[in-house]
Parts: sequence; C-alpha cells; structure tokens
Amino acid sequence: MKQIIYSGYFAFFLSCLVSSPILGQTTEGGSTYFSAVDEYKVKNYNKSIELLKSLLAEGKSSYEFYALLALNYNKLNDFDNAYKNMLEARKRKPDDEDLLLQSLGILTKFKKWKPAIELSERVIPMYPTNPEIRYYYALALSERGASKTALSQIEKAKAGSPNDFRMLELEGKIYYNLKNYDKADVSLRWASSLNGNSPEVWNNLALVQEALYRTNKKLGKKTQANSYLSEAKDCVDKAVSLAKENPSIQENKKRIQELATL
Repeated sequence: MKQIIYSGYFAFFLSCLVSSPILGQTTEGGSTYFSAVDEYKVKNYNKSIELLKSLLAEGKSSYEFYALLALNYNKLNDFDNAYKNMLEARKRKPDDEDLLLQSLGILTKFKKWKPAIELSERVIPMYPTNPEIRYYYALALSERGASKTALSQIEKAKAGSPNDFRMLELEGKIYYNLKNYDKADVSLRWASSLNGNSPEVWNNLALVQEALYRTNKKLGKKTQANSYLSEAKDCVDKAVSLAKENPSIQENKKRIQELATL
C-alpha cells in the first residue's frame, strides 16, 4: 500500500532532549542520578530505570527523575509507563515548556492522536512561537484527517523553523493527502535539499512523482508522464540505498519498477 512515511521525528526530538537542561540539571540524588543519565545516553535503559527507582525508593523525588524515567520507558516502547512518568514530572513542574513538548512527542510517537490534539490546543496559547508544538499539532491533525487545518499549522511551524526538513516533509505529506502533488513536490524537494540522507524524504518524493506520472498519463501527456516515472525510480532507488531493510520502501520500489513494464 502506498503510504507516506516519516523521518524519525521523535528520534530527532529525543536527541535534542539529551542535551537539554532537563537532563543533568538536578543536584538531588547526586552521583546516582548522573549515572542514570549516563546509562540512558549509552542505551542501557533498564539500568537507568533501576538507578532512578532506587532514588525514588529512598524517598528522593524530582521532576528530572520522572522525566528521565519517561524517556527510558519510551525507548523501551512502553507507552503506559512513559506517559505516566511524564505526567508525574509535569505535576512537579506544571506548564513547563520542555515537559509539555516531551509529552506531545510521546503521544505522537505512539499515535495517540486525539490526546495529542487536545494537549496541543491547550499548550499553543501558552507558547505560541514554539514551532515544535505546532509541528506535533499538525502531525496529529493530519493523521486524524484534518488536512486543511494541519496545513495552516505546519505553515506557522515552518515559519518559526524554516530550515527544519521535518517541517517541509510533513507539509509535503499534507499536500499529498490533499492531492496537490505539485506543491507536495516543491515541499519535498526542499526537504531533500536540507537533508539528503533521509530515506523517508526520498521515498515520499518518489510517491509524489508516481502520482504526477499517473496524472499526466491520464491526460495523455506521455512525455511528461515518463519523465515523472523516471524520477520516481531515481528517488525510490535513493531511498532503498539509505534504508535497505525498510519493507514499505521496498514495496514502493517494486510497484514503481513494474509501472515501467506496462
């Protein structure tokens, strides 16, 4: 099935958090907490959790402990514990911008679109210039089928972070859903110029070229159609070279290659 896919937006989000003030800020818990941070950074998530739980068992508590627990559980793909601990962190530091952003990241990673929309609508008036919050809002809206509203939100997010390829990638996805393939083409080409190493961007650009091929073929524009098909093959080949094991990309390559034999 043809499907636009994303470029690890949550992985990018977490990489920012590792260097954010949230991790490593507290002095409570001393060396044990900093050891938990180090274990998280080297992907020893269960060990990091064990250290943090030992601090809680000693009666020590801070929002950083719960935030780091949430990040560890997220890496272990445990939504319930990830979000529960993020809520505990937010109880100790209500309306903190970073914690709210982390909450949206967890909700969207696990495709909890309705609560992500509800939280975004509460948070945006508090932090109207934060492009990441609008990005997650647009993503959730798009997944719930509200493409036109999603488009207005991603345009605002893009204005606040014009060189973030993820914004353009999502904009391209929304235009693709709206069947505005020319604009999707522009957005995704721009995204590929900002990040030429994203297999998802190249995959999505291939799908747009495929759609343009089919449109032009129906209109009897054979030369233009063949040009789009050739570019679709080039784009999906780039995607495969960057992510050989991705089944969605492999499926798209097979289908696009078969079009040339029709």
